[in-house]
Amino acid sequence: MTAPWGDEDPIKLSKTIKRAKRNTIIRNIVISFCVSLLLLFVAVIVNVQLINSSSRHAQLDEYALQSISGPNQYLSNYTDERGFLSGRLEFEMYKIIEGVPIPWLTKKTAYNVFPLFSFISLAGGDSSISLPDPDFRQQNFEYNRNYNGQNGQREMMFYIPEVDYNGKIVNDLPAVEQMDKDQLVEMAVSFDKPYSLAEVRSMLPAELTQMWYWVDTYDNRKYFEPYKDGNGKMSYAVPLGEDWLYGFGVNLDGPEVKEVDFIESLELGLDGRYHYEFNRIYNYLKGDKAKPEASDIRLLGVVVTGTAQEMLSLDGQPYVRAAALGAVVD
Repeated sequence: MTAPWGDEDPIKLSKTIKRAKRNTIIRNIVISFCVSLLLLFVAVIVNVQLINSSSRHAQLDEYALQSISGPNQYLSNYTDERGFLSGRLEFEMYKIIEGVPIPWLTKKTAYNVFPLFSFISLAGGDSSISLPDPDFRQQNFEYNRNYNGQNGQREMMFYIPEVDYNGKIVNDLPAVEQMDKDQLVEMAVSFDKPYSLAEVRSMLPAELTQMWYWVDTYDNRKYFEPYKDGNGKMSYAVPLGEDWLYGFGVNLDGPEVKEVDFIESLELGLDGRYHYEFNRIYNYLKGDKAKPEASDIRLLGVVVTGTAQEMLSLDGQPYVRAAALGAVVD
């Protein structure tokens, strides 16, 4: 018995087999190409959806953090650079002194769709420049002044009531007195003790604009106590810079700010990327209660703006423990 193709020309049979193989290869290439295009299209769509969600959450986290930090600092424009399953947000920050905006810093933060090994820094902004101050040297201060790394403006300093700074507490009011009386200035006023928001609003001079309120969030006061260093000398606390304290600012075009606004801002960040700090502050304020109340918000200081002449109204006020000059506008 012979095969059906037994009488066929071997050459023609070989060509038929080669043509069939070629058609199979072409078909497989076309199918693979179409499948690859489809998978690529699906991957792009999925990546866009995941990145959109991650970017939105990252933005909300940054706005939540900014709502409880950054003395007299406001978020402006931002850019969003996106890649595959990751991206980077870049925010422009500015200050306002009597209606005049001052570019302050650029804050960059990365986000990932799967942030398994991401580490987030609360500071997040550009580094300050620490420089010796002639007046500080004359008074044997153990610390320097800090300046903004982008515009060279002076940064404010804050002093916690009852913390021992070895008597080295800044008072920039004499320097303000030497300035042009119409210059616009920003100043951090550290109080002699905690006050309520109502007390602060009533006791500060009416001619000064209250821009930002510094809230007591310090659950570990022992951290600021004096101690002996490795050389047997006493080491004392230094004032806090603008990146290391929490509070709430005024609404530039909205209703008058209240203590409950700070509490609500905390609640927005309890489950975000900065949840550790938000929960620490929230638990410290509420104590044994279910949630913090307005009376739990105690203010340790305030940021005010006004002319150099108006700032002199703070001189001699009993509640002023320290007065640290910040940004200045001609």
